[in-house]
Amino acid sequence: MGIPNKQNARYNSFQEFLSQTKGRDNSISFTNLFSVRFSTPPMMRQGSGNVASPRMQVETGDLDWLLDFYADTVNLPSKQITTAQTPYVGAPFKYATNTAYSQISINFRMPRSQYSRNFFERWTTMMASDSEQYTRYYQDYTCPRMYIYKWERGGGDIAVSDPKMIRAIRQNGGASLLLARKYQLTAAWELQNLYPYNIGSVQLNNAQAQSMTLNVGFYYERYRFFTAGKFDDPGLLRSVTVPARRDNNTDKETSRNSSDFASNLFSGFPLSSGNFA
Repeated sequence: MGIPNKQNARYNSFQEFLSQTKGRDNSISFTNLFSVRFSTPPMMRQGSGNVASPRMQVETGDLDWLLDFYADTVNLPSKQITTAQTPYVGAPFKYATNTAYSQISINFRMPRSQYSRNFFERWTTMMASDSEQYTRYYQDYTCPRMYIYKWERGGGDIAVSDPKMIRAIRQNGGASLLLARKYQLTAAWELQNLYPYNIGSVQLNNAQAQSMTLNVGFYYERYRFFTAGKFDDPGLLRSVTVPARRDNNTDKETSRNSSDFASNLFSGFPLSSGNFA
């Protein structure tokens, strides 16, 4: 029979590999340089006596950067397509049925004040207290949006546009002030309705001093991944084909043209050109 489409086989060329990966967009991505941003659950925006308190609000105070800069390692979210199998005679095949999401975990370095740990302790206690048999409403204890941003070296704005970067470059002395560039933001993960389900254990010992870390596990409802617009295309989300009218064996009740059929079929449903074609 021979080898099918053998002209499509790409010859192994190390020089071609180097030439294709020298560009800014096709170079290798690294696992460091990321940012984690939480939003405050609605129930934690109010302190005792239903009085607004900024102590447990992530957007203000030290929590804003403690949960970001002290995030040592992050497990990115993953998804799996659930399947079912055909019951037909012969070789069966699987077809997609739904989407399942995994949990994530973040390893935080702890400050001396234990402020970060106390935030998650209060979050879990207010969510499901062990002193009663009640839990809060789902929308009250979930973090509406949590973002994980990915940065890459170089490719961003010119460093001279930021006064802080100018001072850092002058102190370093290892790069040209006019050629230096800031990091480039290349991707983002948006986790919706997130909440902690596990606060890990911490071991104390009298050995050589090490920084204290705390692992926190999170469940979430779903996530969305975003990258630069030139690498993305959502495509046509849904297509509807309206059948044409048939004049054979019809009466006045069933004889309708396609435009009337479509207007009656979708009456009450907002349509947009981006969702239907």
